[in-house]
Amino acid sequence: MATRPQPLGMEPEGSADPLHRPEGAGGQHVTTQKIEGLMEMVKKLQKVGSLEPRIEVLINRINEVQQAKKKASEELGEAQTVWDTLQKDLDSLHEEKVRLKDILNKKQETLRIMRLQCQEKESEAQRKHSMLQECKERISFLNSQMDKEKEKLRQLRLDFEEQLEALMSQHKDLLEFHKPEHLAKETCALDSSKEQLLKEEKLIEVKLEDVKHRLSALCGPEGSSTLTEGLFLRSHEAAAAMQLFKDENKKAEEFLEAAAQQHHQLLQRCQQLQQKRQRLKEELEKHGVQILAQVQSMQDEADNSWMMASPKPLGVHEEKDQEHPPSRT
Repeated sequence: MATRPQPLGMEPEGSADPLHRPEGAGGQHVTTQKIEGLMEMVKKLQKVGSLEPRIEVLINRINEVQQAKKKASEELGEAQTVWDTLQKDLDSLHEEKVRLKDILNKKQETLRIMRLQCQEKESEAQRKHSMLQECKERISFLNSQMDKEKEKLRQLRLDFEEQLEALMSQHKDLLEFHKPEHLAKETCALDSSKEQLLKEEKLIEVKLEDVKHRLSALCGPEGSSTLTEGLFLRSHEAAAAMQLFKDENKKAEEFLEAAAQQHHQLLQRCQQLQQKRQRLKEELEKHGVQILAQVQSMQDEADNSWMMASPKPLGVHEEKDQEHPPSRT
């Protein structure tokens, strides 16, 4: 009797046999032994003589045994075919299992590499995001600094323009004061006052000579000089003349002192304004250079061109200063 095939993935019971033979071979051997036993029994019965009554039974049993043998052989062939097929399927499944294990290992390695790459990409993206945020903050800070510098530069320019306007007005006043027409008027006034003083001096001298002649005529030649001097010093004309000389001299000294003091103050004011102008100019140029350096590094060509064009008012004021230089006496 043939044995049933083993399930997939399980080894047969007779796997220890190097030939791996199925159990059907043992069944065929047993059937052959039964046939041989029957043949021996028939021979014994023939010898004994009691074979006739059981011959039919024996023939039937022999036929049954032969049919069973044939059927067992067929089942054994079918089982062997199924066994070979299953063995081939098992081998193919083993190969497929090995191949799938290799594919699984490769996929797992690829998955591990992809995870590592994904982590690296995420860390790189986070680092770039942080760098971008820092750059944005830096740009906003620099923009605020540039706005502050622009506002400071604009305020400095406005202050410089105001001071320049004040300086120009003072220079204009000085120019008006030192114009030839004004100086000519002052000179004429001084000449007229000088002529007036000379006339008064001559008049006083004439009066003194007249008084001397009168005194000399009254007193005679002796002691005329002493008497004349004493009488003249005691006279009202001498007192008036001395007072007039003192007043005129004092006025002239005060006028000259006031003019000298005013001239000195104007010179000092001019020097201070020139120093302040030079300092403001240097400070403005310094801040202008700093602003230009920052703008050139952070802004585009439009801002650069605007910053290059921004110091133009300074050039205009410098041209005005060159047209109207401060007058020095």
